[in-house]
Amino acid sequence: MSNSHNSGSASGWKPWAAGVVAFVAAWWFFWFLLVPIGDRYLPLMLGYRLTMIVSNPFVMLVIISVCALTCALVVFQCTNRRVNVAFITVLSWLYVIAAVAAIMLKSRGVQGVNFNPGNIIAQLQVSPAVVLFNILVFVPVGIMAYSLHHAGIAYATAVGAIVAMEVGQYVFHLGVCDIDDMIANAIGFTMGYLAMSLWRRTHRVTREGAWYVIGGTSAD
Repeated sequence: MSNSHNSGSASGWKPWAAGVVAFVAAWWFFWFLLVPIGDRYLPLMLGYRLTMIVSNPFVMLVIISVCALTCALVVFQCTNRRVNVAFITVLSWLYVIAAVAAIMLKSRGVQGVNFNPGNIIAQLQVSPAVVLFNILVFVPVGIMAYSLHHAGIAYATAVGAIVAMEVGQYVFHLGVCDIDDMIANAIGFTMGYLAMSLWRRTHRVTREGAWYVIGGTSAD
């Protein structure tokens, strides 16, 4: 009885401490994403009227705090070894929608093609934040894709989605159909998929009603 209980939840202050640390780190991350970087891309993505509303200091503070709190809840639940199924499902879909919107709308009015993968070196020198964004945005997608239970299906789906978005950007004048972006997206996806694969080798996840219960590591 005791061992079963211990495998289902973490005790004491650790989940709360992890949640607080995650909130602080995520708050500054989203501030950097939405303020210094957002000043360049939000007008293109949202249009003038929505950008003016979002740029209001109070509105921006609320958005950043809600995003940081959401990250903190994920970390808290994972550390506590009990993740709410509905919460993580809704969050996953919201993330996918937001990621697609960010990728497709960040360069509205632009149309072009680049099939030279060597240009990623120049892009790293001129706009390293763009390359980093294209990598990081697909890391959570790779983590979520692990639930497909087959690497071939996961990668085929990811490649199809990446190519479709790049072609869509060109067709609808939403940016450059860029092989460099595809490479960066694939790197991010692979990082997330491999991280989840390594983590699942030492953790078992079972569903108990409305919760995913995370078992202990092999070292336990």
